[in-house]
Amino acid sequence: ATHYLSCHAAMEAYGMGTMRNLPSPHPIFKLLHPHFRYTMAINCRARASLINDGGIIDRLFAIGGEGRRELMRRGGTAYNIHLTNIKRNTKERGVEDPKKLPGYYYRDDGFKIWDAMGTFVRNVIDDFYQDDAAVAGDVELQHWAQDIHTRGFPGYFGAEDGHGFPEQIDGKETLIELCTLIMFTGSAQHAAVNFGQYTYYGYIPNAPTGLRRPPPTKKGADYQDILDCLPGKHTSFNAIAIAYTLSQHSPDEIYIPQFPTERFTEDKVQRHFHRYRNALDYITGDIEKRNKTLDVPYRWLLPSLVPKSITI
Repeated sequence: ATHYLSCHAAMEAYGMGTMRNLPSPHPIFKLLHPHFRYTMAINCRARASLINDGGIIDRLFAIGGEGRRELMRRGGTAYNIHLTNIKRNTKERGVEDPKKLPGYYYRDDGFKIWDAMGTFVRNVIDDFYQDDAAVAGDVELQHWAQDIHTRGFPGYFGAEDGHGFPEQIDGKETLIELCTLIMFTGSAQHAAVNFGQYTYYGYIPNAPTGLRRPPPTKKGADYQDILDCLPGKHTSFNAIAIAYTLSQHSPDEIYIPQFPTERFTEDKVQRHFHRYRNALDYITGDIEKRNKTLDVPYRWLLPSLVPKSITI
């Protein structure tokens, strides 16, 4: 739910809505398009072999096919787009204050990336929209919002259409927040939940995909008791292999500080890109400096290692 639904499936909905409703010269198309690179392709592959009926997840995880479908039903019903809005999400969970919860590096690093993205998005939108009326009067933009609200995130199993995505965009602040959310979801949020999979799942006792018998309920269990509970060698090997594969970067990955092909040609936007890149480079240096002081460095949100889009 925090990976496929909140990142992969959500970015596909945003991408399809963007491709269907915004022409390529539109500033929001130009802003968001790099964050959809390869996402539809990798999602199609996942639905064909990873999360399909009888696929890898069904065979490796104890919940099986029906459990997976029920998990997706429940997750999809409860899903809200702001689950990947790191500022809102951490506040709702009561973990936004570093003084109360120090050492929560996902929050600390994620806030920095969100703020840098938000500043960049605000600068670009300020260049192309004079005021809220200009946003509300952009017919193509309103069709984009309506399409994503209705078709990208349809209501089912009692949920309402949109799942937090508005049917209309009433002004600049709403547009800035949505664009920042989309860009963050396809880059930093996905990096945080994806690239640590091998570190977490590669040691089977840390996160087994299933148990062969109930775990011990009394003290005194020995090594053999634990081994008898854990998955067998074949299942464990495949789970480790899948976690390793999914934790790899694409060989032609593009990271968030990189702009190899840019659709914007305006000098003022190029200056925004330059400031955005400098901000991300500063964040990278700041995180690397902190990581040198940690026994277990947190590197999943180093901007230099955060892909611009979901490619795996």
